[in-house]
Amino acid sequence: MTKKQPTREKLLDITFDEVYIHGYTATSVDTILKRAGIPKGSMYHHFKGKKELVLAMVEERLFPKMELFFDFEPKEGKSVTDALRDTFAAMAKNRPLIIYGCPLYRLMVELSAVDETFDVLLSAKVRQMEENLASLLQKGIESGEFNKTLDVKAFASYILESTWGVLSLSPSLSSSKHFIKHSKFILDTLATYKN
Repeated sequence: MTKKQPTREKLLDITFDEVYIHGYTATSVDTILKRAGIPKGSMYHHFKGKKELVLAMVEERLFPKMELFFDFEPKEGKSVTDALRDTFAAMAKNRPLIIYGCPLYRLMVELSAVDETFDVLLSAKVRQMEENLASLLQKGIESGEFNKTLDVKAFASYILESTWGVLSLSPSLSSSKHFIKHSKFILDTLATYKN
């Protein structure tokens, strides 16, 4: 017998899918409720409205997925270059990421300029991701993998921003092959800082 998913969890999962694929504006509460098979009153038991539902989804679904997509934690026994190569390889195999792009970036583009609550929340996550990546690159300097001329903050921003750029291409221009080519360029550029 399959265990029934709690209403709140089902709403968050479906909201993630809908907002990721269609965007915040194009996603209606009615569509989410229809897919979830629950009445509107059940949603309001958990969330005040669409904005609160999406904010909860961002923190409970989107942010954990970003930690998986952009896994910039140092790996035991691996060089920083190998850790980044592994992360890029995993991203290249993630079909929704290649087709639809980065869900965090998409939501930032759509909402940050028009809603301060989303801007503060999403911008804080971006800063945290940049800090994690800069910390990983700093470990590469400390271990002697890279020389001290590597500006870890600037290079961390470059990696994130260029990766979001390549993931934001239209589906007809986006492919795993194209993403791998891009990530190879990042790693080749990073290699110019090797000791």
